[in-house]
Amino acid sequence: MHVHPYLLLSHCFTRNCARENVGIPQKQSTNLASISSSNVMSCPLPFPPAEEQLQILSFLNHETARIDALVEEQQRLIELLKEKRQAVISHAVTKGLDPDVPMKDSGVEWLGEVPAHWNVVKFKYLIAEFEQGWSPQCDGDQAETLDEWGVLKVGCVNYGVFDPTENKRLPDNLEPRPELSIRKDDLLISRANTRDLVGSAAHVPMDYPKLMASDKIFVVRLHQRICRSRYAVVYLFGKGVRHQIELQATGASSSMLNIGQGAIRELWIPLPPDSEQDRIVHELEKREADFAALEQETVRHMRILNERRSALISAAVTGKIDVRGWQADQQSKQPEILMAAETRATYG
Repeated sequence: MHVHPYLLLSHCFTRNCARENVGIPQKQSTNLASISSSNVMSCPLPFPPAEEQLQILSFLNHETARIDALVEEQQRLIELLKEKRQAVISHAVTKGLDPDVPMKDSGVEWLGEVPAHWNVVKFKYLIAEFEQGWSPQCDGDQAETLDEWGVLKVGCVNYGVFDPTENKRLPDNLEPRPELSIRKDDLLISRANTRDLVGSAAHVPMDYPKLMASDKIFVVRLHQRICRSRYAVVYLFGKGVRHQIELQATGASSSMLNIGQGAIRELWIPLPPDSEQDRIVHELEKREADFAALEQETVRHMRILNERRSALISAAVTGKIDVRGWQADQQSKQPEILMAAETRATYG
């Protein structure tokens, strides 16, 4: 069945009206808001003459394509920021912060040269304890207080930041296992996850006596005087070591890969003195704050562009802006049209 393009645009406007609860009653459930088909069908639909419909379509095809291109640029910027963040981390944890320091061959092909005063060792020589958690059948709710026992979900270590709220409450009929409680300076590593998240690590900043690791999480306790957990976390996020982890990960599906204890123990790590580890972590935390601010600003720009896109469509199909006589080469008027569309569609 052929549907006229103008009807599709008008339908987008109708959906926006419904979403914003403009003149359309909504049914509420416990989790979702919904509207009935009769409410949608009864929504008033602006319908200009055929010639004007084609003009509106031409205008919107041109202008929304320009907005979409800007959104794609912002999405690409986010990807570039992620790549730059990883490159900065990799350089700091393999080359250090001093560009003039003497270098030496690490003896590990994928590491290349490292500062001459650093050691290069395998993780297994830094580990005091290496444990795996427990995954009982838990409630869907999280443990909301420090007095409730909970089991951490694998998402608690995503992207290098420990999130204690990513847990499931232990049912009252199950006995907790206090020996699996996580402690300050524990290094948590994702044992099973997607390809880009398997092996993700996070540092535990304080004791959590009633939070236990799940069996999808390794709990690694390092000799802190030799290797700081926070340094190990940023190292495991670097590009070179991420590639090694992904090579070692196994599984039938890319949506759930596994990595064994042996793969972690055999990883090479360039190891500066403990005071230099602290300086590297401190510098990377400052850079991370800059990257996060840039990413948040980029996301904000994308949201504004998408809001303007919706406003432009709504304003054009309701006649709040007059596009009769518009031509694609009228570039100078485009910002004013966008601003007028946003203002009129939102407040008009």
